[in-house]
Amino acid sequence: MNVMRDDSRFWYGWVVLAVVFFVMITLIAFRATIGPFFKEISGELGWSRGATAAAFSIGMLAQAIISPLAGIFSDRWSIRASMSAGVVVFGLSLLIGSQITSLWHFYLMYIGLCAGFAASTWIAQVPTLSNWFVKKRGLALGISNTCQGGAFCLNIATPYLIAALGWRMSYLALAGVTLLIVLPVCIIFHRDHPSDKGTIADAPFVQNLPDEEAPKPMPSSADEPPVSMYNLPFFLFLGSFLPMAYAFAGMLVHLVPHATDQGFSLETASVLFAIWGLCQVGSNLISPVSDRLGRVPTYLIGNVLGIASALVLATYEKGDPEIRFYIGTITNGAALGLIRPTGSAILADYFEGPGFGRVNGVAMMGFALWGSAGPWTTGFLFDLHGSYLWGLSAFALMFFLCGFFAVLLGWTKRDKRGTSPA
Repeated sequence: MNVMRDDSRFWYGWVVLAVVFFVMITLIAFRATIGPFFKEISGELGWSRGATAAAFSIGMLAQAIISPLAGIFSDRWSIRASMSAGVVVFGLSLLIGSQITSLWHFYLMYIGLCAGFAASTWIAQVPTLSNWFVKKRGLALGISNTCQGGAFCLNIATPYLIAALGWRMSYLALAGVTLLIVLPVCIIFHRDHPSDKGTIADAPFVQNLPDEEAPKPMPSSADEPPVSMYNLPFFLFLGSFLPMAYAFAGMLVHLVPHATDQGFSLETASVLFAIWGLCQVGSNLISPVSDRLGRVPTYLIGNVLGIASALVLATYEKGDPEIRFYIGTITNGAALGLIRPTGSAILADYFEGPGFGRVNGVAMMGFALWGSAGPWTTGFLFDLHGSYLWGLSAFALMFFLCGFFAVLLGWTKRDKRGTSPA
């Protein structure tokens, strides 16, 4: 007996992919508006830059705490319910932003933003798309991860929004978009499994495949015991994935200051930041090559690019050819855009099955914890040495660690139960 291609004209998996993309690009863009809002809020309310910036670090810690809980919730109830609840919390937190009068209000807002963000973005993305896309998992994750770079480009419009409405009304507008547009889209159109729409995973790519080769949606917890994460492959995966979070968050915060330190104008530095985001989009679209080339080889290419880019930017000095800074920025964005979706695909390849939401939640908790260390440590090293040489060189070390542990992971036996080789 063979499994035939889905007879329907339009496969619902594309709708699910679009929903995941829309929710993620919106929430990533809105959370990243701290930059444009930063001086407006701190200037009006008289806060120091350090006290204002601490809101994002506190929010990242909240994200780390919520991530495994959101993963467990999505396993026991549904991904759609967890995702929708996260959008609600995110939107209500933006409403708090419109009423800020004290510093603790700002901290509370970012705790809520990052908690809602955890439940509705990365925690929901990987298991949802892993259910709908199996043989084309790299393709789906690559497409959906373009939202991150695209979100950074969308923030070019935030200063104009603030200029037109003021920062309080701008937060209110963002809350309205979240609760009145993003939330209904999530509730109405998201589906956890292909079986919810009477189809199968990878339906457009399946034609006359034998049953044993046909992709199946993730089995329910009643079918088999949950995957284990207390084993060698999972710890090797963490070693290959978490250091990247340090480099990503550090670059997110310090790319523009580094550029202005080297003589670039703020406007040019902002363009460099947009280029960095666009290069991530480009590599996200290329990352499905891992479906053919292999996960680890693709991952290693990204890490080699990451090491090279970090060293180019770390050793850049005022007076050097500007093209070097552009090359370093472009290469770094390309590296991160290749690594992130490939890493998510590796996680799903090794640990798909009942309880995957919990596994993904723990991985994202670690990602948030490591990511929160990158900006602060890079700034501390800058204060200590008066330059970004050592801070950005540490990014090269992080990329090396990612590649090293990825190679070790590639040598282990892949097992759907998440067990290490005997």
